[in-house]
Amino acid sequence: RTKERRCGVKRVWKQDTMPQEVDVLKISNDDAAFILGKSGRTKEKIARVSGAELDLFEQSLTLEIRGSEAERRRAKKYVECVMAQRVGPVTIDDDSEDDDLTVIQVPTEAVGFVTGSQGNFLRQVEEEWGTLMFFADFRGRGSGREGQTEKLAIFGPRRGRRGAQLKVMAAVETKVPNYFTGDSKPDEDDDQDEWGTKTLVLKPDELSYALGKDGTTRRKLARASGCIMEYVGQVAFICGTMEERVRARTYLKWLLKQRHGSVYVDDLKDRDDVTVVPVPRDAIGYVTGNRGQSLRMVEEESGTFCFVEGGRGESEQLLIFGSVRADREVAERLINNLVNEKMREDNDRRRYDDRDYGRGGDRYDDRRRDDSRDRYGDRGDRRREDSRDRDYRRRSPSRDRYRRRDDSRDRDYRRRDDSRGRRDDSRDRYDDRRR
Repeated sequence: RTKERRCGVKRVWKQDTMPQEVDVLKISNDDAAFILGKSGRTKEKIARVSGAELDLFEQSLTLEIRGSEAERRRAKKYVECVMAQRVGPVTIDDDSEDDDLTVIQVPTEAVGFVTGSQGNFLRQVEEEWGTLMFFADFRGRGSGREGQTEKLAIFGPRRGRRGAQLKVMAAVETKVPNYFTGDSKPDEDDDQDEWGTKTLVLKPDELSYALGKDGTTRRKLARASGCIMEYVGQVAFICGTMEERVRARTYLKWLLKQRHGSVYVDDLKDRDDVTVVPVPRDAIGYVTGNRGQSLRMVEEESGTFCFVEGGRGESEQLLIFGSVRADREVAERLINNLVNEKMREDNDRRRYDDRDYGRGGDRYDDRRRDDSRDRYGDRGDRRREDSRDRDYRRRSPSRDRYRRRDDSRDRDYRRRDDSRGRRDDSRDRYDDRRR
């Protein structure tokens, strides 16, 4: 193989691996840039959805596709659809034998909302569910409010296609209310099929509680049950196997019961999706946290559904539900860590109290006596100083009286001097006249 710059992940061939068949496509320079996409994301997306491996060579402008026959066929179809988007509308062949296509009718007034700014909403749905999505070229009459619709093609595995389809349906329902749920019947279920859909109509207050902030509660229930769960308008769509649908409905029922009181699980011993963790009563508040924040963090990190069962006698037990045992083990470890933190804090507090009131009691008493002496000594000093001040203030008025007496004496002396001076002056004037 000639050395060329290859836009993709370098393959490492093992000696015991038989080389796979390769399909080579000649592409143009513009097609190469379009297939590669920003930072190679489009090529990676095609490879992930088809299951094949793609290598793009820029110098020879060739695209190599490796994999099984079905994987290569799907990859070639996806590549052709992506290249067709560059020059014009995409034509979909509904007669394909790959069984990898779901088509959803989107009303024209909701197309821009579903696409999002620069296609961001569709790209997010593709990343979340591992699908490839784009609008096809044909238009027709549908059940939309204004009659005109566009077909949105969703390529990928069945579970991913169904999750992406429900995501788009929820977005359309936001823009055009009752477009998909207007004719829905409550509590529909595909009981005859192993893979099917269950629908439940929720009340407005139930919907907000089951949705949670930014959809965290809905995602928690979906991940714990292993089921696809999406709210389209007021209707909850639950998709998956029969076991997954039953588990998701049960989790949702328990969640809604928590709004009004404690929840009791009658068939706890017969369930294989639960782990019971005993929690001391004085640690329950610490484990759940303020408004359940600590427990919500455990659920978010482990992908489980947790709650404290209603008190039965002296026992307090926290229930961890989840379809995957490894996830429940993660949640159990996190909860035990919270319990241990609480117990360590209590033990530290007890040791501190024992140090003050136990063996260190004599020293503590001595300190208290010293402190009391200091306080009482200071108080006595202050009392003595206050008494001295009061005595001084009492003596001060008498001293003022003596001052007033001295002042009066001085005034008397000054009057006498003045009178003597006036007498002398009069005598002098009289003597002068006689002379």
